[in-house]
Amino acid sequence: MAVLAPAADPVVQTALELLQGVWTSVAGPREARLLIAGYRFTFEFVGGDIYMGTFDLAPGQMDMHIDEGPPEHAGRFSRCIYQIEGGVLRWCPGRPGSDRRPATFPDVDDPRYLSLVFRRAARPNRGK
Repeated sequence: MAVLAPAADPVVQTALELLQGVWTSVAGPREARLLIAGYRFTFEFVGGDIYMGTFDLAPGQMDMHIDEGPPEHAGRFSRCIYQIEGGVLRWCPGRPGSDRRPATFPDVDDPRYLSLVFRRAARPNRGK
C-alpha cells in the first residue's frame, strides 16, 4: 500500500503528534479505547475484540493496516476518516477490506457505521 502522505508533511506531522496517547469513546454505538504510539495503534471494544496494527496518515484520512484482530479482519486495511479539535477525536472507519472510505462523518447513532467520538484519557496521577 502506498503511504498517504510523507511524514515530513507539516499538517500530517502535527496530526500525528496530536493523535499520540490513549483515547476513550464518549459517543458512538460501542464503548471503545484507542491507543496511538508513533504509527502503531491498538483499538479495543471494551469487553470485546482487540485490533492492533499500523497506520498511514493524510489530512483527515487514516489508512489502518490490521495486523492482529478477529480472523476475518486480520491482514486487511480499513480506510478511515478522522478529525481532531479541542481534545476531541472524531473517527469513522470504512469496512475492513473495502477500498471505500466514508466521505463524511455519519451520525454516531447511524447503525450502518462505527462512528465514534473520543476524548483523551486522563493520565493517572503517579504520586505527584
